[in-house]
Order: sequence, then C-alpha cells, then structure tokens
Amino acid sequence: MKKIFSALSVIFVFFALAVPALAVITPEEAMSETYIQGHGYSDEMARLVDLQNAQINCTQTKHKGDRPDIYNDKKVNFIRQIFKYLDCGLDDEKFMQHNTKFTTRYDDL
Repeated sequence: MKKIFSALSVIFVFFALAVPALAVITPEEAMSETYIQGHGYSDEMARLVDLQNAQINCTQTKHKGDRPDIYNDKKVNFIRQIFKYLDCGLDDEKFMQHNTKFTTRYDDL
C-alpha cells in the first residue's frame, strides 16, 4: 500500500510541476489582435499595441482599419476634412502617428 501511495504521490508531484511548464505563450501571440481582444481589451487597444510594435520594429502595421468604404469617396472625404477643420475635437484617426512640431498650425486644438 505504501509503495502504491508513494508511486502515486511521485506521479502527482511530477505532473504538478511539469504541467505549468507546458503553458507557454510567445511574444507574438501576446501581441496578436485576437489574444488582446480575447482578454477583454478593446479594438482600439489592439490597434495601438500593433502600431507601437510596428513603430519599434520599423515595419508596417498588420491592423486592418474598419472604416466604411464610403470614406474612400473623394466627395465624402472632402466633406469629412471640412468638418475636421471646423471642429478640432473630431478624431482624425492619427493617434500616435503625428510628428512633433513645436510651432502652432491651423489644425491644432
């Protein structure tokens, strides 16, 4: 009985120590859009993580924008640009993509 119990305890300790070692995640998986959204973060957070990773590694972003196709129309885009010019609080979809300029411009808040 003692031999069976000691053998089972050794097997249990082995699995208790070995199983957590199999739970491995690579950095690429941790920065993937599906992983970030699966852990409760928003689409914008996934986009910003991808953008920062692309800026650090000097590569292009993998994120595909979810803008409607109508925004690609020249007339609609022109009207949107007018609204962005008139209301500086509107989102220009260039967060973390601006160059730092130390002079004021017409499109500053």
